[in-house]
Amino acid sequence: MPRTTRRRALLAAASGIAALAGCAGSSEHSASVPAPTEDRIRDYEVRSVRDESGTPLFVREDGRRSDVDDGGNEDDGGNEGGGRETETRRYRGGRRVLTSTDALADLAFEDTPEARALREFVAGTEFETASVYLLSMPMEECYTVRLRSVSVERDELEGGDLHPHARFCRRYRPADVACETGRIHTVGFAIRLPVAADRSGGSGRGMSGSCRPIPRNEPFDPDLDPAPGGEDA
Repeated sequence: MPRTTRRRALLAAASGIAALAGCAGSSEHSASVPAPTEDRIRDYEVRSVRDESGTPLFVREDGRRSDVDDGGNEDDGGNEGGGRETETRRYRGGRRVLTSTDALADLAFEDTPEARALREFVAGTEFETASVYLLSMPMEECYTVRLRSVSVERDELEGGDLHPHARFCRRYRPADVACETGRIHTVGFAIRLPVAADRSGGSGRGMSGSCRPIPRNEPFDPDLDPAPGGEDA
């Protein structure tokens, strides 16, 4: 049976599952919680990293940024460093949806422990049954980032086109963590989605300025932190 046909069959089966919220961390783990919206993904896995040197985690093999920079901007937001620092800031942010090993081969990962951890996680994906949403973003040293949920556009998914959307929140790091305002780190997330797809025509992400507790109308799960997501990056 042709590979695409098999992938579409797996895709159709996966897209019928109801959805959920998940967790992110500095080590591999998975999450499975009921959620009120049917387009949220169930049972995803995630690997998160934080590069305190602010080094970009990955770029395209041809040297271009990976799809978009943080926020989709083409400039550095008025950075005064110029030159090398300007280029570094632009490449800290990006996102890619990987639906095959060929898509992974199109990326070049930095030679750092954090970037290698992301690549190892992605390389362990069985693309016949899963896909990966890979993101990186610049983040001030005094903040931590938490993945709250991942969803997909179900109509597009049924046609073999994966459009994931990840929702994050940020908050101040614990008081005992020394940090300096204005110093930039790079955080990265590799989210393994339990759905196969032929391609990806788009993706999105959102960032909340606070990680508030679960609203009262959301299902309670005793294994979840007040702000779902587990460990931070």
